[in-house]
Amino acid sequence: MTISWNSFEREALDHLRALVRLDTANPPGNERLAADYLRAALEREAIAAVTIEPQPSRANLIARIAGSDRTNPPLMLSSHTDVVPVEAASWTRDPFGAEIADACVWGRGTIDMKSKCAMDLGLALALKRTGAVPNRDLIIAAVADEEAGSELGARYLVERHPDLVRAGYVLNETGGFTLFMGERRFYPIQVAEKGFVTVRMTVNGVPGHGSMPRADTAIAWIADLISRITRTPMRRRLTPLMQRTLADLGIAPEKAPPLFRPMLANTVTPTIVRAGYKDNVIPGTAWAILDGRTLPGEDERSFMHELREIVGPEPLLEVLKVAPPAESSADSALFRLIKARTEAADPGARAIPWMLPGATDSKFYTQLGATCYGFAPVRLDARMPFGALYHGNDERLPIAGFLWGLRLYCEVVLEFLGLKPEAIFA
Repeated sequence: MTISWNSFEREALDHLRALVRLDTANPPGNERLAADYLRAALEREAIAAVTIEPQPSRANLIARIAGSDRTNPPLMLSSHTDVVPVEAASWTRDPFGAEIADACVWGRGTIDMKSKCAMDLGLALALKRTGAVPNRDLIIAAVADEEAGSELGARYLVERHPDLVRAGYVLNETGGFTLFMGERRFYPIQVAEKGFVTVRMTVNGVPGHGSMPRADTAIAWIADLISRITRTPMRRRLTPLMQRTLADLGIAPEKAPPLFRPMLANTVTPTIVRAGYKDNVIPGTAWAILDGRTLPGEDERSFMHELREIVGPEPLLEVLKVAPPAESSADSALFRLIKARTEAADPGARAIPWMLPGATDSKFYTQLGATCYGFAPVRLDARMPFGALYHGNDERLPIAGFLWGLRLYCEVVLEFLGLKPEAIFA
């Protein structure tokens, strides 16, 4: 049997809106809401699912559809169900209302990344309903805590339950969106991402009375260090991937616009500063949190060496958390399939390999040997740039762009699973 494509589109859109209405803002998380929703939908079609809950309400869901050939490495479709918090007063519409207006679905998570979660769910249901058997196992993972470092999500699963998420290939977030460069259109496909090194930088001085100003206080020192960090770029390094990406874009490395500069060096950004406890006391201690990001080929040690060269030997540097960078080959059958189908779906556009300056769960899946790509396709117009929607107020997803991406995503996944889309959808 086949499924009506029109009814499949409507169901996928309904799943997206239902997921957006679940407030899974992290902190506190409460991804259990989404896991329960997904599990109920899967189990209605007799698809068994496992829920792993490292802490109460912080639930991860994993389901598997068996393939015909277990010697083929599994394909995992991964999404995270937590979202970043909202400033509701700054939104035009209810951030958890999933309202439809201006041809968009509005709400936190529409872009990042409950839209892909809805795509993954819809595909699994379609396979089960039609009785189609893929040529390899298909794993559906909807995980917690990505927005806060994945300690209770993908990282936890990789370290504690690796057999549940061990896959040969993973399709994850942050790739397949329309990028406009002048009159040209590109679709970045994430094949690499930077690692992170989160550091607390602490300085100690002599406390005193606020009525006796001095130039050598802990606050003055931390302010000087922060200024030094923001003024001093880290060493520039052009990786082979970025050399290829810039060449595809026709951009000389030395003329790369600001969008690409974080992909050409390690970076460090002060994000939190703390000092003082009373308005008339000069504090003896001040500290700042530094968000460090590392290129593929770099690690915690090389990053800390660079940071120490900037701040000098005096401040105390304490590493709070770290995760390595990750990179997968852009020369695989799956990448070539993604590229070919994306370019066919938008004639005249080009799909290109891409490095994400931020982090996703892919960095953990690669530790189990997976080839990971960011591919959650959505077609956007130039008036709605991807970066302005990601984590922003009034996050929203154009319905036409979502449905365009849904068709493309289904074509890629089904073909990689050895199935014909026309055998599934009518």
